[in-house]
Amino acid sequence: MLVPPPQFEDRDEQELLLCGPGPSNLLPSVRKDMTKPVLSPICDDYFNVMSDIRTGLKYAFQTKSELILAISGSGHSGMETIITNLLGPSDTLLIAKRGIWDLRAETIAYKHGIPTHITEVPFNATFSFEQLEAALSNYRPTALFITHGDSSTGTIQRLEGLGHICHKYGTLLLVDTVVSLGAVPFLMDEWGVDAVYTSTQKALSGPAGITPVAFSELAQQKINSRTHEPAFYFDVKLIAKQWNCFEKSKNYHHTLSPPLIWALRRSLIELSNETLPKAWSRHAQTTALFHKMLSNYGFEFLIPKPEDRLATVTTVKVPNGCVDQDFMNHIRYKHGIVIFGGLGPTVGKALRIGIMGVNSNEDVVTKVVQAMVDATRTVMKSKI
Repeated sequence: MLVPPPQFEDRDEQELLLCGPGPSNLLPSVRKDMTKPVLSPICDDYFNVMSDIRTGLKYAFQTKSELILAISGSGHSGMETIITNLLGPSDTLLIAKRGIWDLRAETIAYKHGIPTHITEVPFNATFSFEQLEAALSNYRPTALFITHGDSSTGTIQRLEGLGHICHKYGTLLLVDTVVSLGAVPFLMDEWGVDAVYTSTQKALSGPAGITPVAFSELAQQKINSRTHEPAFYFDVKLIAKQWNCFEKSKNYHHTLSPPLIWALRRSLIELSNETLPKAWSRHAQTTALFHKMLSNYGFEFLIPKPEDRLATVTTVKVPNGCVDQDFMNHIRYKHGIVIFGGLGPTVGKALRIGIMGVNSNEDVVTKVVQAMVDATRTVMKSKI
């Protein structure tokens, strides 16, 4: 043989407390369901699981839309799906840029030949509706892309009523809810959102690799009348037939990962059992406690306005004299806790701490704060 069989080492990894901006730790019930039997993509059991997922997603997104399903891929697959199914080279996309995910949307649009316009705020702020409406009035774009919760900056963007402003100008509203869905209020139909995607590895405490998406009736009209064709793999016209969105067509498009669809189903069951209002309240109360404890120990928030701070991912300024990697290494190797440094516009400026999903509780908050205080005293040789 040209290539001999390789020798593999056993890798027994210690499970860490994952308190970065994602992924979060798995719910025990999700971990269990991932070991359920592998399903054939053409059997009734497979389609029954997919039907359960669509029902759960309607609740999670708060929508009655029928064009709701999950894409095989990470959150970026959802971003590419909603952008490329709704826009082509003859359309224009307005991007509300404040963090790295908006930059990624710009990159995807560029690669597909979609003209873009940008309206921007500093990374530690959010958009006023006045600024957004001025840009909508000026550019009259086909769609506006905006991130709800931004894990690169730790900000939460107000959305209630934005869809109706967009529709005044003939514009569709596209929203990233990767790090916000299930943790903070999001009401797709009531807020006039036309396309949305999320991920399972954040507040839903599932594994990465499967990305729910949903489209409004207005978005469906745009898809049905489009003059361009998206990539085969992300074409929701085709994928909807596999997910039986409009009829029991049971078409084969591609093979989804059975462990991932079992996991998504279980995450949605757990969210439904807790209920959205209770999940939102739990995250709000836990994060309020976390922020209070951080303030008591002298940590400074990157986001100056409390109302702009995201409930799932908190950005804390890197303390003076601290090397962020040393700080994170101490927390990981002494306390078994993972937190992240900055990303995109916050590189070198912030520590990003995720308290979400199964980890949104007082016990985790206490462990993380104690580890951060210990790291400060040890790594920085300072007193708090």
